[in-house]
Amino acid sequence: MVAVDGSERSLRTAQRAIEYARLMGGSVVMVHVIQLPEYLSEDVLKRMSQELAKRAESVFVSAVKLAADSGVKVETKSLEATGSVVAAICDAASSERISLLVVGTRTTRDVTKLMLGSVAEGVIARAKCDVLVVR
Repeated sequence: MVAVDGSERSLRTAQRAIEYARLMGGSVVMVHVIQLPEYLSEDVLKRMSQELAKRAESVFVSAVKLAADSGVKVETKSLEATGSVVAAICDAASSERISLLVVGTRTTRDVTKLMLGSVAEGVIARAKCDVLVVR
């Protein structure tokens, strides 16, 4: 499983997940977390959810093409979360019985200093499966 957000960095992380799936004869579940605010009316949340779900589909386009070009089966899922993005990813991995979560790091402006993003750090701490960190 790999989470994508549409950034170039997440696309590179997805590419690495696809490469590993191809080598291992596996498949990839790509998730995109739609984070919704907690305190909005139900109808506003519903409209917001629908709009963000449409945007999520565009996030998957490039990553799905990479998988298709590699011959790797890919499944996409949009996850809604009003709380923790980390919890949404880890809960989905658990319910899907994922064997490997692939997460990316982020760099600061100082290229020599590499640090884990808060999502990557949280996934490493919370996941019940193996986690591969991609630089």
